[in-house]
Amino acid sequence: MGNPLRRRSDRIESLMVFTLVMVFLAGAPALGWWSGRSSYFSDVRAEEWERTHIFSVPAEIISEPAPLGASGPATAAPRAAQARWTGPDGGPHSGLVPVGAAARLGDTISVWVDDRGQLRGPPVDRDPVAQAVMAGVATILCLLAALAGLRRIGLVLLDRHRSRVWQREWLEVGPRWSRDRR
Repeated sequence: MGNPLRRRSDRIESLMVFTLVMVFLAGAPALGWWSGRSSYFSDVRAEEWERTHIFSVPAEIISEPAPLGASGPATAAPRAAQARWTGPDGGPHSGLVPVGAAARLGDTISVWVDDRGQLRGPPVDRDPVAQAVMAGVATILCLLAALAGLRRIGLVLLDRHRSRVWQREWLEVGPRWSRDRR
């Protein structure tokens, strides 16, 4: 037997909190592991794709480098120039490429291209393990937030029920107290 003052709604609240804690303890490790593992393999696949499809090739600057836009002094503005290069497919390519402040007409620079010879940014510096850990932690925090939200909704519903029960009981007892006091 428990406490005689403990209401049915109190027992339901205890059961709800117990269930939510058990769901968290059972689900958090599995969900964290699954999302971290998925993130890790996704990053590894992306790294492999970049390794086989993005290349650094030499490009010759074929026009005088010029500042891009009109922001600030010419030395601080980003610069670009027309350049030509041979792509991994063996075909000639040309385009506007970003260059450093010291670059001049005729210089050779490195540019990143895809397997068709089109300009690309350099490969992303990835850390699959760190990304996996962050994904796992974020998933666990999302689960925690969802369960806390469910707890809050359950408490609101229980408090509404408790308030209605209290109101019914007060309507029954209140008038007797008011008459007895006079």
